[in-house]
Amino acid sequence: MKNFAAVVAVVLLLAVTPALGMQPDPTKCALCGMEMAKYPHTRYTITKADGKTMVTCGVQCGLTAHIRLGDAWKSATATDLFTNKQIDAKDATLVHGSRIITDMSPGFIAFKAREHGEKFAEAFGGKVMNYAEALELWRQRKK
Repeated sequence: MKNFAAVVAVVLLLAVTPALGMQPDPTKCALCGMEMAKYPHTRYTITKADGKTMVTCGVQCGLTAHIRLGDAWKSATATDLFTNKQIDAKDATLVHGSRIITDMSPGFIAFKAREHGEKFAEAFGGKVMNYAEALELWRQRKK
């Protein structure tokens, strides 16, 4: 019986840890658990209001975290697909639903330059949008 209680406690802890915004294993996405080493080109980092950071595999998980955190975050960076450099997520141009799946489907892909996002969408499909539009689209999809 003690072993059963211990197993239940561990399972419950693992289940609520991501929801509480803690990242028990920095090698894995804070939301979906995918291995971060496989997705350096889509890495998304959120700095919460308390100064702690949360790292996700990409924009899609990052937007989900923003929705869950509400006002408890202060900044975020996304990885520009062309340069592989971190950019302010609020200033990024995002392409949603292209034929290229970088980390998750339907996927959002970040670009620093709008013209890069537009050229990418011309070649591979998807809708070009800014951060606010992407967040609203994702908020509606998560309902």
